[in-house]
Amino acid sequence: MLPLTASEIAALVGGSLEGDPGRPLRALRDLRDAGPDEVAFFVSQPGLGGRGPSQADFAALAGCRAGLLLLDAGAEAAGRPCVRVAQPTLAATVLARHFAGLDPRGEPPAEPPRGPTRIHPQATVDETAELGVACQVGPGCVVRAGARLGAGVVLTERVSVGEGSVIGERSWIGPGAVIYARVQIGRHCAVQANAVIGAPGFGFAWNGRRHLHMPQTGGVVIGDEVEIGAGTCIDSGTFRPTTVGDGCIFDNLVMVGHNCRIGRAVVVCGLAGIAGGAEIGDGAVLGGQAGVSGHLKIGAGAMIGGAAVVGGDVAPGEIVQGHPAVDRKLHQRIQATVRRLARRKDAAD
Repeated sequence: MLPLTASEIAALVGGSLEGDPGRPLRALRDLRDAGPDEVAFFVSQPGLGGRGPSQADFAALAGCRAGLLLLDAGAEAAGRPCVRVAQPTLAATVLARHFAGLDPRGEPPAEPPRGPTRIHPQATVDETAELGVACQVGPGCVVRAGARLGAGVVLTERVSVGEGSVIGERSWIGPGAVIYARVQIGRHCAVQANAVIGAPGFGFAWNGRRHLHMPQTGGVVIGDEVEIGAGTCIDSGTFRPTTVGDGCIFDNLVMVGHNCRIGRAVVVCGLAGIAGGAEIGDGAVLGGQAGVSGHLKIGAGAMIGGAAVVGGDVAPGEIVQGHPAVDRKLHQRIQATVRRLARRKDAAD
């Protein structure tokens, strides 16, 4: 994309400019690497876990050569050109999207997809499958009987789409992803490499001699504008579908068990696992490696800390941490108490 002036950047991100309004800038870079014609950003406030910038981060800010900084109100600009914003990370995301040629606000394209559908010679598409306009089916892909691809869907390579599954308009499916039968994926979704959606759920019954697998026929229903990371697995429901609401984002290597019901705009970080039948409310956040036991309810807006193990319901808006997971402030007091006891024991020894 064409460079932006500092005043244009301030208008784009909704910030207040301090310094030269006419300087042209062409890219967003890390504090340590940005040059005079580039932008960098810095967050001075502590994050959710209470951790703020390190001394190395402040040193990088002091030595930064960027032509423009995106800063919050608490950061020191030392007279350098900057744009003050409430959320530097959000502002940087908006700007990075501009420089990458994407819609800065993430709005779906208003115009419908246009152009011919292209099927690679090494792809296999069943004659009963339905493909909308402007679809792209790459090498090694398999689209099975009764599957439907909406307009502008992209299957990159080695993607498998099961019988009767539906993929909505302009969704993008990465290399090696497997979409089983009875899966519905909404519009404008992204499924990264090697994700598996709709595999049989982990449902077994012991008959005294062997584990009998309960057929898992519920499938999966995924809403619009959902991001699913590489290697993530979302299992089919048993009789009713496993559901994922609009706007959810799942990191790499996330596990969602059968019959789960995930609300809207839920964030699930890498290596987190949600056992079968759990319900996650709108806007909840699960930190990396968090574990949620089956058939629990995580309330809307709740936050589960990294590596926390949740064995009971979590109220809406509650923040929990630890193993077992408890209120975050209680967890911090417990950790402080344990450290004090350990120091006393060391002193006694």
